[in-house]
Amino acid sequence: MNKKFVTIFPICENVHLTKDLGQIPFFLKHNYNYNSSIVCYKNNKEYSNLNGEVKGLKLEFIENKGRFIFLEKSVLSYLKNNSKKIDVLNLYIFSKFSFVYGIYYKILNPKGFLFLKLDGYNETFKEGNKIKHSTNSIKNLFFKYLENIFLKKVDLITIENSLGEKLVQQKFPQIAGKIMYLPVGVNDLYLNDNFKNDIKSFDQKENIFLTVGRIGEKIKNNEMMLRALSQINLKDWKMVFVGAINPEFLIFYNEWIKYFPHLKEKLIFIGEIKDRKVLYEWYNKSKVFCMTSWNESFCHSIGEALYFGNYIVGTNGIVSMYDLTDNEKYGIILNVDDDSAMAKKMQELIDNPNFLSNVFPNIVSYANQEFVWSKIVEKIYIRFENR
Repeated sequence: MNKKFVTIFPICENVHLTKDLGQIPFFLKHNYNYNSSIVCYKNNKEYSNLNGEVKGLKLEFIENKGRFIFLEKSVLSYLKNNSKKIDVLNLYIFSKFSFVYGIYYKILNPKGFLFLKLDGYNETFKEGNKIKHSTNSIKNLFFKYLENIFLKKVDLITIENSLGEKLVQQKFPQIAGKIMYLPVGVNDLYLNDNFKNDIKSFDQKENIFLTVGRIGEKIKNNEMMLRALSQINLKDWKMVFVGAINPEFLIFYNEWIKYFPHLKEKLIFIGEIKDRKVLYEWYNKSKVFCMTSWNESFCHSIGEALYFGNYIVGTNGIVSMYDLTDNEKYGIILNVDDDSAMAKKMQELIDNPNFLSNVFPNIVSYANQEFVWSKIVEKIYIRFENR
């Protein structure tokens, strides 16, 4: 009988399915024949990715019955009725919700495997930082009690960057062996099916700096890109922005471009792309990927860019940059407010095309070794099987 893997994430939307939330259960199903599903409310009318990157993955929709104290009644009911049939339960985020759901699962199914996936925001686990689950001191003591029980019962905790792995191990040395670095990857099965014969060589690529995301959202710090671009000679290069554009950023850009009209034809705003094949084609065409976030855990789009051989220009606000660039072999890590350093590096890349050409095959090889879901999910599969 196939082993049952369940991710409980009540707020799951279609967009989550192309990320770790959907990819992990999908690859366990596809590569290891697990009976995988995601338990959630029906938050979208359609989950189109079920016919795309995670075709065949099952969503188990539960009815939103409100909360009991701070807990989702429907989740408690689901666990009560199904825990004994679940071989691996996957929860997200180090929180009071995960503590209660995880403990309840292990009470009902002591032999079950409890897997908690953390994001990559390391601040929570830094030395000297006291983790608080409530501003009320009495409640916080109770949640710390639950935290301790949860840590005794959990079987595997993963985090998205290698520094985070060390911090969590130092924070909870009693469970150091249960903690593992697990990056975010790209769906190599989908890409092999759709791009196997179409991935461009370096010579086929275009002179494009690319960024993908919610353009103009404060955390993305896209203004830094504009300021850097105003300091360089782009020559025959262009800067392409892919993603929905924040109206406030558009106002900023329209004023800014008045001072730099020579850049108007060099900056291309594509808007939001919902078709994944069309989005991947932009990574396929570009040579350099830029991400200037103030604060971000593991940037999914950087992994996608690496897969297509893009060199990375990013900031130290992205916690996983050292992992993504292999300690700056395949990219540069800038301070989030250092426009001049970004301009200098972009100019170097423009003026020295041989550098990008030479590093391109190594980037592709590194991405295929470290950041594809087939190899990432294999690591946790081994842990499930060899507990």
